[in-house]
Amino acid sequence: MLRKYIGFKSSGLIAIILIVSCSSNIPSIEYVPTNDYHLDQYIYRVDLTKIEKDRALVSLQCKGLDQDRVIFHFPKTIPGTYKELDYGEMIDSILAMDSKGEKLPSEKISNNSFQISNAKNLSTISYWVNDSWDHPKAMSRIWPMGGTNIEDSLNFVVNASGWFGFFDGLELVPLNISFLIPEGMSSFSALPLKEADGQEIKFRARDYHHLIDCPIMISKPDTSTFMVANTKVFIESYHANGEIGFADVIKKEIQPSMEAVTSFIDSLPVDEYHFILYLRDGKEFMKVMRSKEVGLFKKIKTAWSNKSLMGSGALEHGNSSFYVLSDFGDTSFTSMIKRVALHEFMHIITPLNLHSEQIGNFDYVDPKMSKHLWLYEGITEYFANLILVRSGLITEREFFSDRIRNKIYRSKLYPEKKIAFTEMSKNIFDKKYGSHYYQVYERGALIGLLLDIEIIRLTEGRRSLKEVILELSKRYGSENSFDEEGFFDEFTALVHPDLRQWFSDHVEGTIPLDIKGSLAQIGVEYSEKGRHDVPKRILSDYGTKTRAFSFGKYREIKKVGKKDKRGFQVGDQVNVSKLDSLLYDDHGYPFPEGTIINIDIKRGDEHMEIEHTLEYKKQKYKHRLLREKDPTKTQLRYYSFWKAN
Repeated sequence: MLRKYIGFKSSGLIAIILIVSCSSNIPSIEYVPTNDYHLDQYIYRVDLTKIEKDRALVSLQCKGLDQDRVIFHFPKTIPGTYKELDYGEMIDSILAMDSKGEKLPSEKISNNSFQISNAKNLSTISYWVNDSWDHPKAMSRIWPMGGTNIEDSLNFVVNASGWFGFFDGLELVPLNISFLIPEGMSSFSALPLKEADGQEIKFRARDYHHLIDCPIMISKPDTSTFMVANTKVFIESYHANGEIGFADVIKKEIQPSMEAVTSFIDSLPVDEYHFILYLRDGKEFMKVMRSKEVGLFKKIKTAWSNKSLMGSGALEHGNSSFYVLSDFGDTSFTSMIKRVALHEFMHIITPLNLHSEQIGNFDYVDPKMSKHLWLYEGITEYFANLILVRSGLITEREFFSDRIRNKIYRSKLYPEKKIAFTEMSKNIFDKKYGSHYYQVYERGALIGLLLDIEIIRLTEGRRSLKEVILELSKRYGSENSFDEEGFFDEFTALVHPDLRQWFSDHVEGTIPLDIKGSLAQIGVEYSEKGRHDVPKRILSDYGTKTRAFSFGKYREIKKVGKKDKRGFQVGDQVNVSKLDSLLYDDHGYPFPEGTIINIDIKRGDEHMEIEHTLEYKKQKYKHRLLREKDPTKTQLRYYSFWKAN
C-alpha cells in the first residue's frame, strides 16, 4: 500500500521521499501465555474534550486475560509505508490497573512494546497519545498521512497505529472504540459507525488489521459525494484556517478521472470509498516568500520553520485514502490531488484484492516485507496513467513524451545491474535499499508498461496485463493471499511459458529493461539521446521569468525578457499547464515553425490571450518517445489493443 511524500516542483508523482533509518530494535519476547489466553473484545474509549499538553488520553477495558504477564504492542510499521515508524515512541508510559483499582507493574521493553506483570486481574490500561505531527522526534520519521494530529477542538487525525495497541498474538480480536468529541464536530472514516449519540461516537472494527486500514478524521464537516459505477465516493476535508467549501472544489477536480475508471473496470470491488483530506494553510507563508520587502535571512528562516508545508502526501487503504496537502492560495493543492487521487483509488485492485501473505497477515511487531512492490505500486501507478490516456483525459503525447519519459529519466538512477527489484522490495527497511524506494513509482511503472506490451506480444494481441490482474484479483479477493514465492509462476501460467524468463531477467534479475525493443512492438520510437529541432520555449527562451514559489496551473510573471516583444506584463498569470500542447501535437511531434498560437493568461480579473509565432531552435534531448509515422500492421494492431484493452 502506497505512501508518498511529494514535493510541489515535481513533474511526476515523487519529488521528495523521506527515508529515515530508524531503530531496528525488535523485542526478543520469550512469551508463552498460560491457560486459555484470549480476549472477547478490545473496548477503547478516547475523550477528545480533555486535551492536555497536545496529548489525548486513551483507556482500554481488557478483562479476562488471566495471565501472570502480558505484552502490549504498538506497530513498528504499518502496511504501505515501507519504513520503520516506531509508533510506540509516541505513547507515554502506560498505567495498568486491576479489577480492584490497584496499579500493576509495567515497563517499556522496546520502542513499541510494554510488559505488564502480575496481570491475573488486569482490568484497564490507560495512556497518553502524543501528536506526531509536531513532535520533535516523530515529525520527520512518521509521515503526516500516517501520523497523529491533535488540535484541541479543531481537528483530530486518528491513524489507529498511533492511538491503539494490541496484546501479543491477539490481533484478530474485534474492537469497539468510542470517542467523546467536542460539540459541532463529526467523524469521517470508512470504518463502520456503530452508533452516534450526541457528542459520543462509536466504531466497531472486525479486528486490528481492519482498524489499521481505516483512518479517522474528526473535525467540522466539509463534505461532498458522487457515484462511480456501483461505488459511492465521499470527499471529507478540513482546512486549517477553518474555511469550508473545499470538498466541492476537490470533487470537481477528481470526479472526471474517477469516472474514467469505469471504462477500465466494469464493476468496482468496494461499495464506498472515502477521500479524507487535511489542507494545511500556507497562504501567509507564501506571502512572506514572495514579498519584495522581506529580506533573504527572514525568508530562509520562514522556509525552515514551515518546511512541512513544502511536501504533501497520501496514504491509501482498502476503501479510503488520507491526504495531507498544502494550500498556498493558488491551484497547487487541487493539481496535486488530481495527480495522486487516481493512483490511490486504483489500490482497490492491488493490494486490496491481490496481495501476498506479508500484507494479508501483516506482522506489526517484526514486519516482513513482500518482494512484490512492482505489483502493488508499479502496476497501480501504470494503470492510473493508462486510464487517463485511454479515457482522453491526457493525450498520447502527455502519456509518452511527458509521463513515461520522466519515469525513464528518473529510473536511470536505479542500479538495475546490481540490485534486482524484488531484492530491493524485500529489504526495503535496510538503508541500502530504502534509498531506492521512490523507484516503485518510476521503474515500477515502467515494468508495468513493458510487461503489458510483452503479454500482448506473447499472446499476439489476445491478452493484456489488465485482464491478467483482474483475473487474479477475482481468484483471491480481499480475504485470501497468494503465495509470495510462487506468484511469478502462477502469473506466467495465465499468459505464456516464455513470460517466466522475462520476470527472471527484469524483475527478479539484473538484466536491464529493453525499453527500445519493447516500445517498438507497439510502434513507439524510443531514442536515448541526440539533437533535434524543436520550438523555443514560450517563456524562458525569451528571457521571461515566473516568480519563485509559484505553484499550480497559473504562474505569475516577475520579469519580461528584453527580447520578448509579445506583450507580456509583470504580474500576468500564465496558464503553464497548456504550454506544451501549444507546441506539440497529440503524438508528440512539434507544430511547424511559423505556426501562430494563442497563450492563455489572466491579467487582473480579465482572461485574455497573447499571440505567439513558433520559432525553432536546435536542442539536445534525452529519452525521446514518439509514435512511429509509418507503423507496420502488427504495430498498429498491438497499439490498438494496448490502448483499448
